[in-house]
Amino acid sequence: MNTLHLRRRKKDKMYYVRQFSRIFMGILFILSGYVKAVDPYGFSLKIDEYFVSFGMDFMTPLSMFFSIAAITAEFMIGIALLFSIQMRITSWLLFLFMSFFLVLTFWLAYALDIVQLYNSLFQKNYTLFVVTDCGCFGDFITLTNKETFYKNVFFMIFTLVIFAQNKKYKIHNLMYITQWGPLLLGLIFVLFMQIYCLRHEPWHDFRPWFKGNFIAAETYSEAPELDYVFIYKHKDNNTSLELTTEDLIDISDDSVQCDDFESNYIYSDRKEKIIKKGIDAVLSDFSLTDINNNTDYKEDIISQAGFHFILIIRDTKKANLKRFDDIMEFANKCLQNNIPFIAVTGSTPNEIQDFKLKHNILFPIYFSDETPLKTAIRNNPGLILLKDGYVMDKWSYVDIPNYNKFHSLTPKYNSKLNTYKAKKPPILPNGINLDSINYPKNNNSNE
Repeated sequence: MNTLHLRRRKKDKMYYVRQFSRIFMGILFILSGYVKAVDPYGFSLKIDEYFVSFGMDFMTPLSMFFSIAAITAEFMIGIALLFSIQMRITSWLLFLFMSFFLVLTFWLAYALDIVQLYNSLFQKNYTLFVVTDCGCFGDFITLTNKETFYKNVFFMIFTLVIFAQNKKYKIHNLMYITQWGPLLLGLIFVLFMQIYCLRHEPWHDFRPWFKGNFIAAETYSEAPELDYVFIYKHKDNNTSLELTTEDLIDISDDSVQCDDFESNYIYSDRKEKIIKKGIDAVLSDFSLTDINNNTDYKEDIISQAGFHFILIIRDTKKANLKRFDDIMEFANKCLQNNIPFIAVTGSTPNEIQDFKLKHNILFPIYFSDETPLKTAIRNNPGLILLKDGYVMDKWSYVDIPNYNKFHSLTPKYNSKLNTYKAKKPPILPNGINLDSINYPKNNNSNE
């Protein structure tokens, strides 16, 4: 009797370990799959980076396929683990999945160290591009490569428990209800979510351009204030003397001091001195550059008062123009009602001019690098509504409202703006509060 009791107690201890491991990894895989499934286009960009990193550029056209396949597989493994479905097969899939990413993240974590060691040993000068963020949790959580590798080592412990104990998980009797039911529902959900978020915008936005964010602070930058320091050397003992512009003016104003200085010192060199450090924008690659005078107007446009729209067309040649007539009608209505409307694209100046002529576009089109435009909005084209430096709304080209619909929503937007300002006041990185600035009068600013 005592022997039987001891056996049961040992079995119970392992039972809780393997059940915890199964549930933990199931929730983890579902969460990881979900945060990527709401933005499959974003994960496809990460896969693009992987292909480029490994010299497989020819595979980039298949990035979206691999994005959807990987997200779906991860989510379905999570469902199977959580509901203890076909654990022998599921444990093998989990083990292969985790093993692949363990090896991949080991390489990402230590590739540069390995190349550096190789170069030092064999006097070589190899360079290597390594993806800086694995994208395991999409834009939801960003980890360094070494943090990602250590994370996978930790998760591999639970994976090995599940793999080693896979024969001891209970087999369900009602297979069609307890196994195929959750799998089918999970598959339908994850595929629907990806298709919806590709056609529209992600319903959870983890990027800087999310609704309610004070984006003016993210795009704001200031150049450092510089002055020249002039270096003079003494004619006799060769000692150096560093003088600023103000110092030289003071010397020149004093005739005695000026004569002494000119007779004893000779000009040697000059260097820059930072008087005031600059401010680097968080979104440093984003710009609104006028193609005619090559001037960046992003700070003036992003932070301006009142409602204003930015139409993002990443590439004029690849843009989906099925509803562009509706977009043009909406833009013209905005301009007629003195609501600023602009566009920004990553296309060349010649392509921009051709596009404007072809569609009889009256509003200005600015230039920006294409990469930050992909971050701002996933669709091509897509529309962003700003007010007082805040992101108020975003639409895919299939969801852009007509003007009457937008106008009816302005009270709701104004109410939301008050909430946004209460949570995050409109203060720029230089300490200036936008609400304290006297904006140019704009009849839509108080709508």
